[in-house]
Amino acid sequence: MIGTGLVFLMLTVLVSPAQSQEISLASDGAILTCTGAEDGGVTWKKDSDVQSGEKNQTFPVRAANGAVKGEFSCQYTDHTAQTVTHMFYLNAKVCENCYELSSFMVIAIVFGDLVITGAVILGVYVCVPKNTGSTQKKASKPRTQSAPPVPNPDYQELNQRSRTTDVYSALK
Repeated sequence: MIGTGLVFLMLTVLVSPAQSQEISLASDGAILTCTGAEDGGVTWKKDSDVQSGEKNQTFPVRAANGAVKGEFSCQYTDHTAQTVTHMFYLNAKVCENCYELSSFMVIAIVFGDLVITGAVILGVYVCVPKNTGSTQKKASKPRTQSAPPVPNPDYQELNQRSRTTDVYSALK
């Protein structure tokens, strides 16, 4: 178990995120940015197809059916005359009427709900009349603590001679 954690830690140290890539999501799509390139010298590709007319650092991607999907790449020549390629893989859902909530806003909503619920409980507790002056009333008839005697005098024993001989009469 410790060995697995150590391998994972080593892999996360070795794989560092690219510093010249940026993705920002909008309500109708996404905007990809190659920050290491200069405007006019960037070639953008979508799923290995060159996007003609797009030479800027930023590349707007429009959503199709509320989703932005695909493999994108930007290619440019840096100051040392080397060709640099950055890959983007997008699979995001976007919508026009969505709101992004920060963690502070979620905590505020939950805390506000707890405060309102507590206020309602306190209001019900204060408004309900209390019966503090009444005492418990005892039952008018005391219950018997013991069972009736075994041969109950209220019941008469069956006479075996007067019983019928039907199908179920022999059952006891």
